[in-house]
Amino acid sequence: MNIDFLKTAPPFRDLFPINEKVLDRVYWDMQKNGYDRSQPIVVWEGHDTTVIDGHTRLRAARKAKIFDVPVMPKPFSDENEALQYAIRCQRNRRNLKDFEIMKCMEELDKKRSRGGDRGNQYIGGKVAKAPDGAFGKSAQETASLLGISTRKIERARKVLDDAPEDVRVAVQSGKMSINAAYNRTVNRNKPKSEIVPLTKEEQDSLAEVLKFAEKRLPERLFDEFSLVLTKILTRHGNEV
Repeated sequence: MNIDFLKTAPPFRDLFPINEKVLDRVYWDMQKNGYDRSQPIVVWEGHDTTVIDGHTRLRAARKAKIFDVPVMPKPFSDENEALQYAIRCQRNRRNLKDFEIMKCMEELDKKRSRGGDRGNQYIGGKVAKAPDGAFGKSAQETASLLGISTRKIERARKVLDDAPEDVRVAVQSGKMSINAAYNRTVNRNKPKSEIVPLTKEEQDSLAEVLKFAEKRLPERLFDEFSLVLTKILTRHGNEV
């Protein structure tokens, strides 16, 4: 299909910001070898050829002046199903970063019907009591979709619900981790006398331990490890 017929639109266009280094790598490969036809651009069938997955490939093709690209039309019952497909595609390629996890949760919540007067708990609105088990089920489903632990989802939700605006913005911009933002949120009203910060030497040692654990442990086990560690340090006002 000619790339001029392909259209991009939110939320798919903005869900995962294009990494410029990856874009350059794909572009130079296209310059040398042409478009890899085993990697078609996925579009929403019957929905105005909207791109669901392949935004980096599309942009690289435009830059390389490749005007005819392989396309795979896929049917989706609604935007929520298309959104979940886009997330799974990215999750299957790599581990999602914290700011991407937050963005995905916000977009999923917009599509998820909460019922009653609950509103949208991530972007504002009145919060009512959910039916028994509803939050647990939602957290499990979202964790499975994003390929992370349920505990990390619960902490991200705490940040989205209760964190100060500057903390939420820091996570969404990639400047702060979900765990650090969670610590800031639960400790913001804690008396200073209860906070015992780590020394510089202790911080450096902890950072080395976390780096080692991240390399050696599977994603889910590392999440569990870091969250348990966070829980312990939170009692003393520290961040992980």
